[in-house]
Amino acid sequence: MINRFTRTIVILTLITAVAACSFKTVYNRLDYLIPEYIEGMVTLDDVLEEKLEQSTLVLLEWHRNTQLKQYADWLSALQRDMATQLTEQQVEQRITEMDRFWRSLSAKVNDEMADLLPLLNKEQQDELFMNIEDSNDEFREEFVDLNEEQRIEDYVERISDTYQSWIGELTDEQQRTVEQVATELVSTAELRLQRRLQWQHGIREILAEEETAQNKTGRLRQFLSGFEDIDDETMKEKSAINREVIVRLTVQISHSMTEDQQAHFISKTNDYIRMLTELAENR
Repeated sequence: MINRFTRTIVILTLITAVAACSFKTVYNRLDYLIPEYIEGMVTLDDVLEEKLEQSTLVLLEWHRNTQLKQYADWLSALQRDMATQLTEQQVEQRITEMDRFWRSLSAKVNDEMADLLPLLNKEQQDELFMNIEDSNDEFREEFVDLNEEQRIEDYVERISDTYQSWIGELTDEQQRTVEQVATELVSTAELRLQRRLQWQHGIREILAEEETAQNKTGRLRQFLSGFEDIDDETMKEKSAINREVIVRLTVQISHSMTEDQQAHFISKTNDYIRMLTELAENR
């Protein structure tokens, strides 16, 4: 649930981890940054590089035309929720809506990936999966191979950073609340790693089959389409626990916000609403 909760940040800022750049600057450079990232994972020939660039433009055009205004409306609704006494039901609703946005984006990315992956030759596939394995090793080191103390410290840091990005510096009381709540969260990292490995193995099996690229694309789309669904009961139970904890914490934090924090939240969300709206209209 922690990674799902932070999707709110991911979906709004995409890859704006480049702190020196503004949201609009980075968003308007995604047609360059996305191919650059992918080419860091696998070496492409000129034909595939051109196809990747075309797919990226299709994805970004769809995202700009259909998604950005929804994000702006979502933030406006969140502002209205926060203007009164935020309830757990409202937080649940906003998280559900954000999940829907994430699924739409994920489905579109998967479709484009299903078109591109079958075009990779054996050498390119090996390079890609070697880099994916390296990424999985980093994930294991960063999230799985932690003792209980390290895991809680990681939760505290990530949760604190998420709230502070929207409301500013937390008060001592709010920070203590975060630290207490972090002890109630249960790790899903091992299960998520297994899911990543299943994803990797499934794609590799499909690509290894003696079939046409068109057939592989169809099989990949079917395989990838169900990957946002949680069918593991243990994962469902843990995710439900964590979701309840995060919903409750969000309500507690919102009810204890200072005037400065409220002003920070309004200013930050207004900035994003303005930028998202301008980007959506700049077609």
